[in-house]
Amino acid sequence: MLTDEQLKKYGFFKPLTDERAAAIVALAKTINLPADTEVLREGQQADNLYLVLEGRLSLAMYVPGRAPEKSIVSTISRGELLGWSALLPGRMWQATARTLKPTRLLAIDGTKLRELCDRDHEIGYAVMKHVLTVVGQRLTESRLQLLDMFAHPDG
Repeated sequence: MLTDEQLKKYGFFKPLTDERAAAIVALAKTINLPADTEVLREGQQADNLYLVLEGRLSLAMYVPGRAPEKSIVSTISRGELLGWSALLPGRMWQATARTLKPTRLLAIDGTKLRELCDRDHEIGYAVMKHVLTVVGQRLTESRLQLLDMFAHPDG
């Protein structure tokens, strides 16, 4: 598992004490995936929040009449979060994620993380603040991608 020093390299853990970061890691497991592996599928139950330790993934959204490779709205790489939907009520994936190269993820159980955030509001605030930053970035990326898609509908 990751050491406290390794954890602090990732923005998700930076505002947390070592003890609080360790509490989150206790809910997690490390997953190694080869390239071209589907990690999550749009519309399915969201179960884990992922931190990308190594590798790169694509995020694609279903667009009628477009091939999946033409509907990629973002890419995710080292240090970024994937699967913030696991922290929301209803918890359904908002996109499909696929590895672009061999990838190592820290998979954090979403249900247990939500329970931890409810019990320890310092963790809850830090997690939600970081996740909200990620959601804002993804929203901006998606808007730009959609503008490009509409500007080049056959692209």
